[in-house]
Amino acid sequence: MKRSVTLLILMLLPIFLPASPARAAEGAFTLQGVISGISGEPVRDAELYLYGTPNTRRPADFISPKTGSNGAYRLILPKAIYWGVARIKRGERYGPLMPGDRHSGEPVRIDPDSDASLTLDFVVADMQELARKREKGRSGLIEISGTVTRDGKAVTDAYVFARTGNIAATLPEYFSGWTDGSGRYSIKVPPGHYHLGCATEFPPPASSERVLEIEASAGKLPVAINLQLPLNER
Repeated sequence: MKRSVTLLILMLLPIFLPASPARAAEGAFTLQGVISGISGEPVRDAELYLYGTPNTRRPADFISPKTGSNGAYRLILPKAIYWGVARIKRGERYGPLMPGDRHSGEPVRIDPDSDASLTLDFVVADMQELARKREKGRSGLIEISGTVTRDGKAVTDAYVFARTGNIAATLPEYFSGWTDGSGRYSIKVPPGHYHLGCATEFPPPASSERVLEIEASAGKLPVAINLQLPLNER
């Protein structure tokens, strides 16, 4: 009987990866919730990635077991502040997201404070779905379209992103869906000043190489901008 109880406890524990000294904290808490799709249905095979800092461009400190058909996840963690991102990723757990992968967007700050249990739900979506959701119901958006090329050739499954500030480790505020076979993209943004770039993996690189600064002004016709991927971009 004791052996069965021990095995059950081990199955409920999170996958533990090396953590920084700042992780050390007294006590523990339970983090649980449901990971759903953009239309509200629970999703299977999703994982929650937890980080000790907002920088998610590195291996996670904790990863939940993959969700089942009910989309539920559960982790028992040392008490500390975390940043969480939910993902459905094919292939290796680490590395950039590719077409068909789904994610929850900007990392969510998780602070258990004095709570012994914390419930937090996540919504994951493909970039195409997120782009459509952000555009829905918004008026006054300016359309920017064109092609993404590399060495003069159209690039399929690339995307364009627009940031309101300098390149950083956070996700861009706006991005297009994946380009088609002709390398064409379309992105809609509110009027403002943006840093416009393109990439083939998500999230985009922190480098400012091949990023354009543009001014999107209200009342203008759709803007046509062709972008080029660096040769070293996959």
